[in-house]
This record gives sequence, structure tokens and C-alpha cells, in this order.
Amino acid sequence: MKNTYKIILTFTLTLLFQFGVNAQTLDSLFQLAVENNSELKAVNSEFQSILLKQDQVSQLPNPQIGVGVPILRPETRLGPQVMMVSATQMFPWFGTFDAKKEVVLQMSKVKYEELSAIKLDLFYQIKVAYFKIQFLSQKEHLYEEAISNYKTIESIALAKVESGQATLADVLRIQTKVEEYTNLMKQIENEKTGLYSQINNITNQPLDQEVIIKDSLDSDLISYDLESYRIKIENHHPLLNKLNYQIAASESRIIEDQKNNLPTIGIGVDYSLVNQRTDADPLNNGRDILVPKVMVSIPIYRKSYTSSVKEEQLYQESINFRKENLTDQMISNIISYKAEYDNAKLNFDLAKSQIEKISSAYEILLGSYSADGKKIEELLSTQNELINLKLKSDFSELNMAISKAKIERLTNY
Repeated sequence: MKNTYKIILTFTLTLLFQFGVNAQTLDSLFQLAVENNSELKAVNSEFQSILLKQDQVSQLPNPQIGVGVPILRPETRLGPQVMMVSATQMFPWFGTFDAKKEVVLQMSKVKYEELSAIKLDLFYQIKVAYFKIQFLSQKEHLYEEAISNYKTIESIALAKVESGQATLADVLRIQTKVEEYTNLMKQIENEKTGLYSQINNITNQPLDQEVIIKDSLDSDLISYDLESYRIKIENHHPLLNKLNYQIAASESRIIEDQKNNLPTIGIGVDYSLVNQRTDADPLNNGRDILVPKVMVSIPIYRKSYTSSVKEEQLYQESINFRKENLTDQMISNIISYKAEYDNAKLNFDLAKSQIEKISSAYEILLGSYSADGKKIEELLSTQNELINLKLKSDFSELNMAISKAKIERLTNY
């Protein structure tokens, strides 16, 4: 008796550990994807690298320093020049650095929205694979139930063979069905393995690691408001935000070009080393020459600037057209996904209604066969029909969940 209790306790603890500790929710898988996904890490690194460019664009140009030694020394009143040194530092017009930083900032926002869009796609892929694993588990349970029902019919058939009310052919037909569903259950495990690898690839886990499902299938579409979806997409969807920031970056580039086409100011100094005269001794004999200087670079040729501004304006125009097309495409997709959801819901409700009727018919036929051993073909046919209807119900629910996930991919962020 003690050994029996130990076995039960060990089995219970194993189940608790497996399904309580290792069971994975969708949110936990989403978190793993955010932390570990290689594509997200790559885009995030690109985002960080763009931010670092702010320091680069706000840096002054390198100062220019020159040293010259005259081959034929020029003579001055205070002596010959033997070496000349010059240093110059150029400064852009006021606000140029701020304009450059703004371009970088807008481009970093573009990359960040790209990161958010990739997250939406990865979360959708995880959802679909997760829901399919749930469906396969339901399918597995259904096949287990079918095998149990066939075993029940088989025990009745064996009893009827012994009493002479049935033939061994009935038993063999039932056993064939059991073998068929046993084989189908093995195929389900293979299908699950492929789905595990899809999720593990996204979350950067060992590809053959089992994903233990915890959440139930989420197939209820609570609300559907197409106009609110349009407003939300236009104002908040990452792909639309990305295009908005591309326009903002283009406008910032125009301002940057304006600043670049303003005068550039430079300050510097020229220094000449002068030797003393030996043939005379004037006042300040051999005094060096120091010449502070101010320079202005005036942008006279503006053809390049004009062309650049026109290019940016056409670029903004093209993005606005893309925004309009993308919004319409997303709304069109949502309408299609809602139609898919409604059709799946109709099939789900129909299957549920038919399951009740066929289940009653199955119980009647099972009772009749138990009594007289007749109508085995009708009994087996009804059992198959019942299994197919339950599969149709579960598959319709899966399609509802996937259609809902498609809508959320475009509206839930």
C-alpha cells in the first residue's frame, strides 16, 4: 500500500512540475522573443548605432594647421622670415548642429518603429503556432476518446460473437479503426514537433524543446469597429509611424540643407618666425609676425541645394501616397479577416448543433447493438461522423482564433 501511495505522489508531483512550472503562456513566449530573438537584436543594434551618430554630426570640422619654410626667404624691415605657421578653425552657421541632430533623431524613430513592426509579426507567428499546438492537443484527446469508444464497441462485439449474434468480421473492422486512430495520434506528435521548432526558433530556444501549452484557445472577438480601427492604424500603427518619421526626417534634411547653404565662419591665426638683421639694428629687430584672421565662406552656387530640396519634396509626396495605400490595404485585410472569422463561427455553431444530435443517435445505435448485435455498419458510420463533427468544431474554433489574431496584428499594439 505504501508503494502505491509513493507512486501516486511521485506521479502527481511530476504533473505539477511539468504543467505548473514549465507550462508556457503566450505572454511568457512574447517576453522570450523580445529578450532573445536574433532579428530583434539585430534591428535594436541598428537603432542604437543610429543614436550614436548624434555625437558625430555635432562635431566641429577638424582644425587646419600648416607649416611652411620658405626656400627663398622674404626680407622684412625687421629681418628675414624663416618659418610660417597657420591654424584655422571653421564654424557652421548657427543651428546647423541642431538640424543635423534632428535628422538623426527622426531616423532613429524610423528604426524604432521598424522594431515594433517586427515584434507584431513575431508575436503573430507565435500565436498561430501556439493555437495550432492547442488544436492538435484537442485533436489528440478526441482520438483518445474515439479509441475508447471503439474499445467499448469491440468488447460488445466480442460478447456478441460468443453468443452467435455477431461475426468476427465486426471485431476485425473495429480493430482496424483503433489501429487507424493510433497511427493518427503518432502523426500528431510529429506535427507538434514542427510547431515547437517554429516557436523555439523565434524565442531562440533549443529547436527540439517541447512547448507546454498553458493558455486556452482565445477565439472570442469581443468588439469590431472598423472606423476606430482606421483611426488607430493611422495614428499608431508602427508601419504608419515609420512613414511619418521618414517624412519628418526628410523635412529635417531640408532644414539641414538650408543651414549648410548659409555662410560658414572661420577664425585663425598666422605666425611667422623672423630672424634678427645683422646689417642694421632697427627698433624691434627680429620681432615675429602674428596675424589673427577671420574668414567667411559664402555659398554662391545653389543649384545643388535647389535640386536637393525638390528631391526631398518628391520623396515626401511618394511617402504620403504609400501611407494612404497602406492604410487602405490594412482596412481591406481587416474586413477579409472578419469575414473569415464569421464563416468559421458559422461552421463552429453548426458543428456544435449537429454534435448534439449525432451523439444522441450514437447512443441509440450503441444500445441497439448491445441488445441484438445488428446495424454495426450504421454504428461505426455514426461514430466516424461524430468524430468528424468534433474535429470540424475544433478546427473552426482554431480558424476563429487565427482570424482574431490577424485582426489583432493590425489593431492591437
